[in-house]
Amino acid sequence: MDSRHDLQLMSQEEKIEYYTEKSHKMFTFLRGVCSDRLHPNTQAALGYARDMHKGQTRKTGEPYIIHPLSLACDAVGMNLNDDVLLAMLLLHDIPEDTGVNVMDMKVDDETKAAVECMTFRKMDGETKLDAKKRYYEKLASSKYSMIGKGFDRRNNLSTSAKAMSKASIVKNCFETWFFLIPMLKESKLTYPEYSNQVHTIRTCLTGYVDTLSVLVGIDLSYKNPPDDELMERILEAKTDEDLARIPEIFNAEKRF
Repeated sequence: MDSRHDLQLMSQEEKIEYYTEKSHKMFTFLRGVCSDRLHPNTQAALGYARDMHKGQTRKTGEPYIIHPLSLACDAVGMNLNDDVLLAMLLLHDIPEDTGVNVMDMKVDDETKAAVECMTFRKMDGETKLDAKKRYYEKLASSKYSMIGKGFDRRNNLSTSAKAMSKASIVKNCFETWFFLIPMLKESKLTYPEYSNQVHTIRTCLTGYVDTLSVLVGIDLSYKNPPDDELMERILEAKTDEDLARIPEIFNAEKRF
């Protein structure tokens, strides 16, 4: 077997080479998208995102910059060649990960507003559930952040089985199923220009959640969303011990 096609068999030097080549290809592709001079925000965001995420890695071990580059490439692949959307996808994690003020970013006000909508913040005195409700209302107020969150969660869930803890998988499944997917469904009426892409993203998210819920043995077949008390306990869980205190959500058979 060629070790270049199996990360588990790669040496550290080979992994660095592989990830460098992967990020370079995506960066070059997106820079080509900007060559028509109609993408000033994306052009500025490309270099800025690479600089701000330098040295950061994801739980999978890959350089963090691959995540925002992947989202932007996915958007182009779905015929969403929009300057504000692409720039927002490239910049969306910078405020949370680096503490940079959105208003200091060298992009236009519309892009800043979209990045702000994508940024999750928990206010003083707020419960995690209240913060999430407010966050999804904010996401739904912008077509860019609405679909951007879909791209973001799709990418995150695609690698969750090998990178996330059990508690993170459970929280992501519940949040995706009861907050994100309903928001995306509603958005097809609000933003019909994105209806085809939203349908594709929702289908992917549903498949990921179905698979991951079987993997960890949780039941999402609720006739109605969980009550606030239960959802709050789920969102606040950080460890397997925390999950053990919520036995009612593990009432589904594991497939394997």
